[in-house]
Amino acid sequence: MEPTPASDRKAVVILSSLTALVGGLCCLTPIVLVLFGLASVSAAADLGNVLYGEYRWLFRLAALALAGLGLVIYFRNRGVCSLEEAKRQRTRVINVSLLVTFGAVALYVFWNYVALHYWGIAAGLPWSQYDERWAIPASIILLAPAALWLARLGRPASRESKVDRAPR
Repeated sequence: MEPTPASDRKAVVILSSLTALVGGLCCLTPIVLVLFGLASVSAAADLGNVLYGEYRWLFRLAALALAGLGLVIYFRNRGVCSLEEAKRQRTRVINVSLLVTFGAVALYVFWNYVALHYWGIAAGLPWSQYDERWAIPASIILLAPAALWLARLGRPASRESKVDRAPR
């Protein structure tokens, strides 16, 4: 399959979103249990404290493993199966990998500390005691460059850089 800028963008968005979702499952689970009526608010709050307090690094490691596995599968499906091919497409591999990582961190901060925090409060969980006001500007600061970088991904280089790369 021939790589295209659209396929790179789609892969970055999907991998970053799934990584952020898996990383935030520790906080999503109590909200889902309360919203579906499967647990009381106090039981869900206790579960949330256990999942976030003791197991948050396991969720983050699972998200990191998912991102790594997703990148390997993505590049293998696009013909980057050998070290030589990875060297030839080094710029693309590095750009897509860094963008997935940066996008996943940005989406994780927004998802976990803004969206889930306020959804949890709306569902009745006692999370208003935690001051997460820092997460809104941090999310904007992280998401804005990721969105700009994603929009730029795969665009042709400017005329000056093409002239600089011309063989002599």
